[in-house]
Amino acid sequence: MHSDCRPPQGGRFSFAYDEVRVDMSRLPGTERSVDICYGGWRALQIAVASLAVLTLTFSGCQTGGNTSAAKPEQAAHRDERNAPSAGWPRTFPNAHGPDVVLEKPALNIISLQPNVAEMVVAIGGHSSLLAVDRYTAYPPEAASKPKIGDILSPDYEKIVSMQPDLIITSRGTPEDVLSKLRDLGFQVLGVDPEGLDDVFSCMKMFGRIIGIETVAADVTAQLQRRREAVMTQVAEAVAGHGQPRTLFVLAMEPLFIAGPSSFIASMIEEAGGRQAYQATQGFANQPWPQVSKETVLAVAPDVLIFSVGQTDADTSESTANCLAQLRKDAAWAQVPAVKEGRVYVMDEDLITIPGPRLVEGLEQMAEFLHPSSATEPQ
Repeated sequence: MHSDCRPPQGGRFSFAYDEVRVDMSRLPGTERSVDICYGGWRALQIAVASLAVLTLTFSGCQTGGNTSAAKPEQAAHRDERNAPSAGWPRTFPNAHGPDVVLEKPALNIISLQPNVAEMVVAIGGHSSLLAVDRYTAYPPEAASKPKIGDILSPDYEKIVSMQPDLIITSRGTPEDVLSKLRDLGFQVLGVDPEGLDDVFSCMKMFGRIIGIETVAADVTAQLQRRREAVMTQVAEAVAGHGQPRTLFVLAMEPLFIAGPSSFIASMIEEAGGRQAYQATQGFANQPWPQVSKETVLAVAPDVLIFSVGQTDADTSESTANCLAQLRKDAAWAQVPAVKEGRVYVMDEDLITIPGPRLVEGLEQMAEFLHPSSATEPQ
């Protein structure tokens, strides 16, 4: 993990952070959850095609609708920004190149990524959030802000009219967009969080940027305690029952999974599972490989987890319908997870958006893998 929010060297495609947003159709009744397993996730196919055309490293453009179960630590805003400080100017690591130097707290920030907006709000910085990208739909404090396009086509005229202190975006932002924003005289900071360690580091950095580092530290400490509670609980479960072989499925047609080098694989380990698809079986450096049905049968997962996009359907209903569809397929019916009914569906926003809700995703995943060891949020 790159704890200072810098990206790793070298580009790689990350499904969780693709630039291409697809408005997945709302399907009536239980048919919506069937679409999870058979025919959903067209966003993945388009994102792969976009990778070949744009050769970009993508980061953080997926978001979802209202998620009533989400529990980011939205701190009460303590205004530390007006307090005298000898700690300025401050220098911040930048995924786009040279470090960014700020002479004073950034009180007017534009976010070009949903996960950036979510992290800023979570640490109590919503009053410093001037505008957001068009995909930001959560939390309400961010979703209600003015929209200024996205990283592929920002509204430059609107941005100029707002005169932000800082624009925060992702490492996948096209170079021509970055150059244009800089030519207009704006400071642009890029971040590239992968997993909880990076998310926490970015949240603390945002606290320093806004001048509310004490609040940001408190919020990340709360999230870390929830994370540690999960790991403590599952350690006891693993000691008694072992680690179930777990496969996280992103799409069925074609079949894409979370590979051993993805941050989802790390979360599976933290939740008390064992990645079913190992690096020794190929695709060691591909976080989101496309595999065959025969491959899934060969790795014989004990647990299957599917992710679902924007939907109003109850995840328990979605899980039941997804399992029913898998059991109708002669090949899938032979997979241990399907035989034992250990097939689960979870909201993709809790696992694919690199923000504070990853903690809730970890808690939910641990409940799937070790139901008797589920822990309440701290």
